[in-house]
Amino acid sequence: MMMKNTRLWPVVVTALTLSACTPKPVAQLPVPATPAPPVSVEVVHTARYTLTTIAPPETLQYPLRQITSHAFPAPKKGRKTPARSDALKLWLSGTGYSLCLPVTDDMRLLFNSPLPDSQYAMGPLRTETALQVIAGPAWTLSVDEITRTVCFARAPFTQTLS
Repeated sequence: MMMKNTRLWPVVVTALTLSACTPKPVAQLPVPATPAPPVSVEVVHTARYTLTTIAPPETLQYPLRQITSHAFPAPKKGRKTPARSDALKLWLSGTGYSLCLPVTDDMRLLFNSPLPDSQYAMGPLRTETALQVIAGPAWTLSVDEITRTVCFARAPFTQTLS
């Protein structure tokens, strides 16, 4: 009798092993009845195989976000070094924006201070970022979109290096 049980033992082990490896059913997620509507983008044929969107790019709507580079020539002997106001006007040229008026005493401090040598050539940068870099952390940049003017005011506190 012992002999019959030993013959079935490999069959039982194999059956148990194979039944343990069967894949479990995966729960299917319900499919939505209606697919999401596609986002419509207005385009125009500009060439045989070219479609162009007619939405204006961000830099047309917000000129201070355009990415540009500007450089001052190195000052020659006998020439005055450029002031920060010169650099601010250079970066604002072509954007349609200008520095705000009237110029306050605080703004005169900023405008009449010399441009650091490290800022003679900057870019590629967004125009608004370059304006803030030229002004420095002691100044806050504010933009009036109605009059298209850029103003600077002293920051609430100034940090000193020590």
